[in-house]
Amino acid sequence: MGALEKLAILGTGPVGLGLAELFSRQGHAVRIGTRDASRRRAGLAPGVDLVSFRQAADFGEVVVMAVRHAASAALLERLEPAMRGKLVIDADNAWFRQDFLAAKFQPGETEGQWMARHIPRSRVTRAFSHIDSDILVPAATQEPHHWAAGFAADGDRDAGKLAELIDRIGYVPFRVGTLAGSAPLDVGGALWAQMFTPGQMASALGRVV
Repeated sequence: MGALEKLAILGTGPVGLGLAELFSRQGHAVRIGTRDASRRRAGLAPGVDLVSFRQAADFGEVVVMAVRHAASAALLERLEPAMRGKLVIDADNAWFRQDFLAAKFQPGETEGQWMARHIPRSRVTRAFSHIDSDILVPAATQEPHHWAAGFAADGDRDAGKLAELIDRIGYVPFRVGTLAGSAPLDVGGALWAQMFTPGQMASALGRVV
């Protein structure tokens, strides 16, 4: 097996910190991007470096977006050159009303499509958005490969890579579909804020396994 991918996680909220911990436990080099890298964050996993957004985006071979939607568009515009060609995992959620309004979604647009529209030269995927941040880490570490993590990707190559990453941190990867079909992963979707085994996830999506 080759060297593990370098991970950039943009955002120091509970999802970003939780994913940083899970990936660093598996040996990935992880850097978290933030507005103020001099301000130490509680909950930062050992070995994870806190740097500027730009430094993290430059560093990561895989980039995870986990910031407030109110700041996403401006941040993506600024970092777009550093994210070109890279696998981007969209974990953003327009959870608060002000974030939803700030996003300015097009009619029928999913979160994943919104992200892909803003960084069209990146390989945008979507994952981890439906998992409650409070149990993101314990579900993977206390019951590894019991719970499913739904994800979406437009291409099989990117789907395969994302599935590999999801499996590595202790979840069972479950492909929901393409970004256009990723609404179940969004706020209010069929998988939103719930935990499922793979069989339960299939049932929730009306699929026969």
